Amino acid sequence: MASQTGILGLQGTVGGLVFSKNGTVRQKPASNKAAFSGSASMARTRENAAEFGLAAKYSKLLRDSLRVAISAASDSRVTSRLTQKMRELIGLDDTNDRGQRVFDASNSAPLLGFNFNAGAGIGQTMYFPYEVSGAGADVTMRIPALNPASDIAAPQGATHFEVVFAASELDMEALTYTNGVVAAPLGILPLNGAPLANQAVVATFPAAPADASLVVGVVGINFYQQINGKFYPLNNNSTNPLAIEYVA
Repeated sequence: MASQTGILGLQGTVGGLVFSKNGTVRQKPASNKAAFSGSASMARTRENAAEFGLAAKYSKLLRDSLRVAISAASDSRVTSRLTQKMRELIGLDDTNDRGQRVFDASNSAPLLGFNFNAGAGIGQTMYFPYEVSGAGADVTMRIPALNPASDIAAPQGATHFEVVFAASELDMEALTYTNGVVAAPLGILPLNGAPLANQAVVATFPAAPADASLVVGVVGINFYQQINGKFYPLNNNSTNPLAIEYVA
């Protein structure tokens, strides 16, 4: 809406004219929607826009499916970074034409290692061995040994930690997801506690995932400070790493 800036001064848009602060007046540019929809010269632009839009939908689906885990360990650019990664996966589709390419479960490997919190890396925080594998309706994280005193690089002020493990099955065509249920997580443990051995954390789906689905397992760690019997998340979650450690 235009606003009067003086006796005769205007700033903003009136009709088809745009009045600037410096006193210049220019014509409002015409919409190029029709050209974008039908112009042959903009074919590449339309194709790129279509695939970017799909990548954004895939990114949102994955973030929604793991929202609880991601909310405790993510940076301000995670949305754009994950969308870019999904755009990369779409580009691996060698069946459909450009602009119509989609996700293919056989091309999901580039998601491995994606870090939701660029400021906190798993390799610089978690030094204990672990592996994630899937069988039937289960995705399992196994930890052969974990000594909190030597295997975790805890930030200053932390007194406790929590190993994070979550899994989700994504139908990339219907844009729906199913979360695996972790019935027995390790819970919040003291950093000065006794070593653990042969631990297994299992995420279970209602049924074995479909072959065309994307199954994602994430691993991370949350840090807490215990005060008067209560556990407080540390440093606004900036020190919590979380990464994709399993895809199928």
